[in-house]
Amino acid sequence: MKKLKALTMGLLAIGALAVSAAALAANASSFQEGVNYVPVSPAQPTTVRPGQIEVIEFFWYGCPHCFGVEPYVEAWLKHKPANVVFKRIPGAFTGGEHWDVDAKAFYTAQALGIGEKIHEPLFNAIHLQNQYDLTSSQSALQKFFANYGISKQQFDSTWNSFGVQLKVNQALQTEQRYGLQGVPTFIIDGKWMTGAGYQMPYPEIVRCVQFLVQQEEAALKK
Repeated sequence: MKKLKALTMGLLAIGALAVSAAALAANASSFQEGVNYVPVSPAQPTTVRPGQIEVIEFFWYGCPHCFGVEPYVEAWLKHKPANVVFKRIPGAFTGGEHWDVDAKAFYTAQALGIGEKIHEPLFNAIHLQNQYDLTSSQSALQKFFANYGISKQQFDSTWNSFGVQLKVNQALQTEQRYGLQGVPTFIIDGKWMTGAGYQMPYPEIVRCVQFLVQQEEAALKK
């Protein structure tokens, strides 16, 4: 946790940035296959309609890099193409207790109808307010959810529900299909992978996502 805290403190200024749409303009000459992004092999089927482009973000609430890229993701979402379907999938890696806890937190919030409401506050509580128990403690998360009108009974019954566990299992299966190695990772239309593992600053990661979306849009027009 000390290491996580040190990494997080170095990202506080980034987390507070306001990002304009212009700052996320994709520059095709800036990104190279094999350097900034790689093909998914084999390409995976998506769950969107024909003519739509699926973008998946794999993340973990305890990850300082996921926290760092979040403002840029949010800025891009305000201006993304209408045919882009954006999905978040929480890390649920096998053998990772913290990953599993926050994956359940994500799907519990969704099932209770407060997913969007708590997403940013949960990131902030962990990385700005040093509430690191929110990455590993069910009881800490229950108290956090109470701030949004969720009773202990509601939280516990949803947390322990078959539906939430099914979602966590599906997330793990999806991560395994893509051979996920870490977060944040972005998958564009089941064909391309980019993210923090490709040695780019946070705004460049999102520009690369936009560049790959544009590639897919051009392919749709052919």
